[in-house]
Amino acid sequence: MRIHSRPILLAVAIGLALSGCGESTSSSAGPGYKQANPNDNQDTGNDNQDSSNGGPETPDSGQDGNQSTFSQKKLIANLTDNVFTPTFQQFANKASTQPDIVKAYCDLETAFDPTLGDQAAKAARDEALLTAQNSWKETMVSWQHAELMIVGPLLADDKALRKDIYSWPDTNYCNVDQDVAYFAQGNINGVPYDISKRSDKRRGLDAMEYLLFNSNLDHSCSAAAAGDILAQWNTQDEQLRRSMRCQYAVEVSKDLKETAERLMFEWVGDQGYAAKLKNAGESGSEFDTVTQAVNRISDALFYMTEELKDYKLATPLGLFANQCGTEVCPEAVESRYAKHSIENIQANIAAFEQIFLGQGTDSADTTGFDDFLDNQSASQTKDVMIQGIANAKAATAALSDNLQQALNEDAAGVTNTHAKVKDVTDQLKNDFIQKLALELPKTSAGDND
Repeated sequence: MRIHSRPILLAVAIGLALSGCGESTSSSAGPGYKQANPNDNQDTGNDNQDSSNGGPETPDSGQDGNQSTFSQKKLIANLTDNVFTPTFQQFANKASTQPDIVKAYCDLETAFDPTLGDQAAKAARDEALLTAQNSWKETMVSWQHAELMIVGPLLADDKALRKDIYSWPDTNYCNVDQDVAYFAQGNINGVPYDISKRSDKRRGLDAMEYLLFNSNLDHSCSAAAAGDILAQWNTQDEQLRRSMRCQYAVEVSKDLKETAERLMFEWVGDQGYAAKLKNAGESGSEFDTVTQAVNRISDALFYMTEELKDYKLATPLGLFANQCGTEVCPEAVESRYAKHSIENIQANIAAFEQIFLGQGTDSADTTGFDDFLDNQSASQTKDVMIQGIANAKAATAALSDNLQQALNEDAAGVTNTHAKVKDVTDQLKNDFIQKLALELPKTSAGDND
């Protein structure tokens, strides 16, 4: 059910928040891992001894149980206030501009008559479309940073809110085409059209990409899937189809803005998830220990393992089955209409690095997982991961203009990028988890790549 925007509450909540501000086929947590103990805030990280046998520890003890300057609470506060919250706010700001920008394009598209040969009108329409496309790209980059921060409200209900914003890799362009027609018709089986009641595969940034970048005006459905609503679609006037698509794009952009506002409402404020993370281990908290909250954040980093390494790189490379079988397949990339896949990957890696190093909006506080590793006498793991991140960034930057072209002309370069990302995820799943005595996410307990 749609949670409509609540401007006054949202403004207060945001103000409060900002003012505060080959991989193994299986992997275990390793000898440093122990089952969560509500009496412990942190494992010693000593691989030779299970700290649960040595009595409770002080909350922010180091490798040998001695007090240190490192604080897991400080780690959570810095990442929450200076990395996660500003990222979500930037995305909400970008999403808020979408409706007006897309409507400006749609007004020109709807009024355009190609039979008149008005070159000035065509140039104005084309420029408005380019502006809308560039605005989408900026919004997508901000969201690709947030993809490494899927916690709390974005994780709840099988990631329902996240999927309303971006449903990839479960995008269904046939569904988008159907809703273009339903929206133009104004109803579905006599019931007034309401995008908030539609499935996530018909909404969000992936639907926007299809509507703004796909120049093929025929629908994407099979004959069997098209249904009555699209039975005559491919025979209709091209300008009418462009107009209908852009009108639905306006509706999708409005929905995206409201969904982004919902994210901010559920994230900030005294009852928001950001406060819940920072209050971990305190009386009444949903987290019995501070380490449990740290583990929620570390879980989000595993986007690098499945979504980035496997779906965005290994699948189009043919390492996993794709629509081409098991061979290199440019059609299997993430953002094929906007040709924005490389930028998405770069944003993912940059966000991973930002969280790992704790580099957010407060330059005076850069408490990150690198400091946690130092505290656990695991500086070598830290150094290997920092170098791995740099290598992954360099490999991605060396790719061609877009991933489709790179797969066709430089598959070795894409393979190298996959290998460099894999180096980081190998460390993440093994040494990182072991040295910090954290739990692996359930989805990352094994990996066949």
